[in-house]
Amino acid sequence: MTAPPGEGLSVLSFFSGGGGLDLGFHRAGFRVVFASDIAPLFCKTLEANRGRYFPEDMRVVTGDIRRVEPDGLPRGVDLVIGGPPCQSFSAFGRRAGGAAGRLDERGTLFEAYCRLIEAVKPRAFLFENVRGILGTHKGRDWQEIVRAFSRIGYAVSHRILDAADYGVPQHRERLFMVGHKLGGEFLFPEPTHGPDSPARAPHVTAGEALAGLEDEGEAGSLYLKRGKYAHLLPLVPPGCNYLFFTARRGHPEPVFAYRSRFSDFLYKADPAQPVKTIIARPGAYSGPFHWENRRFTLAEYKRLQGFPDDYVFCGGRQDVVRQIGNSVSPLIAEALAAAIAKQIFGRDARARLLPASARLSFDERKGEKARRTRRQHDVAAALRMRDGAALFSFRDYRSRVEPAEDLPHGSPNVTARADGRRVRLTVRADASRELFAEVGLEVCGAALVDVKLYGSRPHAVQTLWNAVDDLVIRSSNFHSLFELYGHFTEPHPVFKVTRFRARSAHPIAAFAEHASDFRNCSRYFPDAHLLGMFGDAFGTRDFTELVAALRAYRFDLRCHETNVAIPPGVYMVAYPFTLPRRRLMSFGVGAARA
Repeated sequence: MTAPPGEGLSVLSFFSGGGGLDLGFHRAGFRVVFASDIAPLFCKTLEANRGRYFPEDMRVVTGDIRRVEPDGLPRGVDLVIGGPPCQSFSAFGRRAGGAAGRLDERGTLFEAYCRLIEAVKPRAFLFENVRGILGTHKGRDWQEIVRAFSRIGYAVSHRILDAADYGVPQHRERLFMVGHKLGGEFLFPEPTHGPDSPARAPHVTAGEALAGLEDEGEAGSLYLKRGKYAHLLPLVPPGCNYLFFTARRGHPEPVFAYRSRFSDFLYKADPAQPVKTIIARPGAYSGPFHWENRRFTLAEYKRLQGFPDDYVFCGGRQDVVRQIGNSVSPLIAEALAAAIAKQIFGRDARARLLPASARLSFDERKGEKARRTRRQHDVAAALRMRDGAALFSFRDYRSRVEPAEDLPHGSPNVTARADGRRVRLTVRADASRELFAEVGLEVCGAALVDVKLYGSRPHAVQTLWNAVDDLVIRSSNFHSLFELYGHFTEPHPVFKVTRFRARSAHPIAAFAEHASDFRNCSRYFPDAHLLGMFGDAFGTRDFTELVAALRAYRFDLRCHETNVAIPPGVYMVAYPFTLPRRRLMSFGVGAARA
């Protein structure tokens, strides 16, 4: 029997997590002699698999890589592998106003990785991360990473690979970099599945991966039986997500604005396709969900990520999902290990290699899918604008929204008077009869909202937008003003502030009028612009003090102090309305989720 290509070659593993990379290299015959992670529970997982999937004498160390001393590491190691945490370069960061990249301390962990590689001096190393790392700060972060490894004597080769192309029943695109001292380019493994594979073997589907897996009783407890959106999941066709309930997809009674959620929201897997990327910390409605309208069991998660059925993960359900979601699939890791063994160490590996000039087609396939979707959206958008008023059904009502100071506890402070496609709201923020603002809104090109806001105190602007939020919930299928408006990075064709006349002398009223103009939102302006308009009115010449004051009224201002990815000296108003209390607000470095 032919020996595995990595037999006898030793590996140091950092950021080991649940052991996906390590397992792939172990399968290819490499000997993982040292593994380390900052999370004690992850290290327990590694220890639990010693003697079965890792050497019995593999040393497992819990600790921060920045505090690892090279003198304590094994000597004569052939290869170092690892994937520094990716959150600083992820899509979540970009949606928060910009990915922090190296400005976040997690984005500098590669420096510690680089330091240890320089000390250990392996023949090669493997570096894994999200593809977004190539683009943060206009590519400057990536250039610095490449320069850092170049300075310690390594040439680097990198590619974006999709795990589905290597037999994983999951589309999971990641960047892989190999540092080496070859005279030429390092070549990455050729896909074994999909249209880029030599035999054009079909991708492994989720249904195929889960075939024959016995239910040990966990599945019954994983159905969504209650919750704000639980009733929607059974209506989602397999392979779709919350976008099924948007006007752009032609839904007759939309519930969400287009691009108002991440793509995993209410995402239901299609058994005839690989699933989309499994994430480490899914929210209450984050997929992938099983096509039977439940969450996947832990055994199913392992199959979808390419782990053996008997691989042991320590911890509770959330701990295990986190480890699986953070892992590199062992299947693609094994393919990379064989390519490294063949080229770096001259082993007789059967790995088929991609020419350096070869282009993989997954981006082109996604582009064509996006074009087809846009053509569908054109038809759906025309239908939406023609029948936009039908999305709202106004009626008379009285309700109470907060803040409502000096008003009797529980008494209504909002009165709605409906007249066909128009509704008039009278909103009282406190006991005063002073007019704070008059506002006009247009929804879906047809439905009209007129608001008169009474109050003498600055919190009235929050009462205003909470009343509009309440109206949206009462009059449509949208669950909030945000789900009607969508994410600030997208156009807002269904919602428009047609007028905002501040009547109060308080500066927050003037700012609310300024923010209500969409041209002043969702783009960067110099901080001097904001200070020049409102600094004196708020009694400050300090930009951060002004931002903190405006955020105290729950306007979503973003700047360098709220998200380090935003350059110093500029700011952005994300939305033309205040955030409701149920959404997180914070102020300080790294507060990217505000």
